[in-house]
Amino acid sequence: MYCSLKLVQAVVIILLLVTPLSLQCGPGRGSGRRRRPRKLTPLVFKQHVPNVSENTIGASGLSDGAITKEDPKFKDLVSNENPNIEFKDEERTGADRMMSERCKEKLNMLAISVMNQWPGVKLRVTEAWDEDGTHSKDSLHYEGRAVDITTSDKDRAKYGMLARLAVESGFDWVYYESRNHIHCSVKSDSSVAIKIGGCFPGYGMVTTQRGTVAMDHLAVGDMVLGVGSGGQLEFSEVITFLDRNIGETALFYTITTEDGRTITLTAKHLIYVTDSNCTGNVFDSSVVVYAETVKPGQFLLYGNHDDNVEYLKASRVTMVTSRTERGVYAPLTHSGTIVVDGVVASCYAVINNANIAHLVFAPIRGLYDLSAHAPWLTQLSDVVNTPDPKGVHRYAKVLYNFASLFLSRSVLYVP
Repeated sequence: MYCSLKLVQAVVIILLLVTPLSLQCGPGRGSGRRRRPRKLTPLVFKQHVPNVSENTIGASGLSDGAITKEDPKFKDLVSNENPNIEFKDEERTGADRMMSERCKEKLNMLAISVMNQWPGVKLRVTEAWDEDGTHSKDSLHYEGRAVDITTSDKDRAKYGMLARLAVESGFDWVYYESRNHIHCSVKSDSSVAIKIGGCFPGYGMVTTQRGTVAMDHLAVGDMVLGVGSGGQLEFSEVITFLDRNIGETALFYTITTEDGRTITLTAKHLIYVTDSNCTGNVFDSSVVVYAETVKPGQFLLYGNHDDNVEYLKASRVTMVTSRTERGVYAPLTHSGTIVVDGVVASCYAVINNANIAHLVFAPIRGLYDLSAHAPWLTQLSDVVNTPDPKGVHRYAKVLYNFASLFLSRSVLYVP
């Protein structure tokens, strides 16, 4: 078993070393200071961003082929039930709610921006997945990767700014196509450019041995509060960051409990919940779920560092809200857990099984531990485990690409 683990570690190290640096993405980390809001400039009629063709790599990319109801790929489309979006649905079939996972994510982010920009006004979708063949041959509408949008008040004077808000929300191509609507599209969900991680915002507070600090001030080597295998609070070392990008904008979910506790994290980040406020070791009776699936009535686990605390406690969820934030942080601790704003969360995302996720990151922990006892490994450990200042950790990307070939959708989130 030991030899097998050593072999796995060696293979992973080789993969990491040959993985091209082009996998890195996004702007640099910056100073950590809160940026001033940028002045947004509306798009003008017939302008598109980026200034390339929709079906190029620099935009939404080539068509993967139309999806029909009989197509096996139809099950990959999702229905957008966001109450903050109006759907025209003139066909009365629900087709305008059907879209790819990435398109849904960007549309939900845009819906929040619209409400913030124009209080009382909602985002309106006039066309999403096309089941009737009304668009051109290679239209991304046939794959649920494109939407045509307006505002709920149909005020054309707002459409230029609406297009700009769509750009800011992360759509891969935005076109002020018509006086009557804005056209937006996204890359294929199978594209390697899709963000796969799960993160916390920079203002999330964690407890370290040097005091309470914000997530954006946490550093590799810090001992941060998490949960041990026995379900008790303990400090665990931060060995790297799976994601850290001050310039990245993401959709965050804020979960609030009946005693006023809140935790904010991205949709596919794992968090511990229970279905009852049981006595004893609630950690043993908890399960990990994606943050976006947490519902009022479930219980989050919480605890503060106290030598007299034997077990964690549970608090009932009363509300779940979402909003966009700039800045994403995903520290990886040795225990695989972390307490953020007093609430217990996993360090992992995408794979919805914390035990599997912890196992597959064993090479990262192993290399970090070995370097402490073998000086000649220190430089290699620094290369592998030093946080990528521009985004998702290279190992996490390589791991996801391999895992998507072998793990089912019930375990691995595949958009």
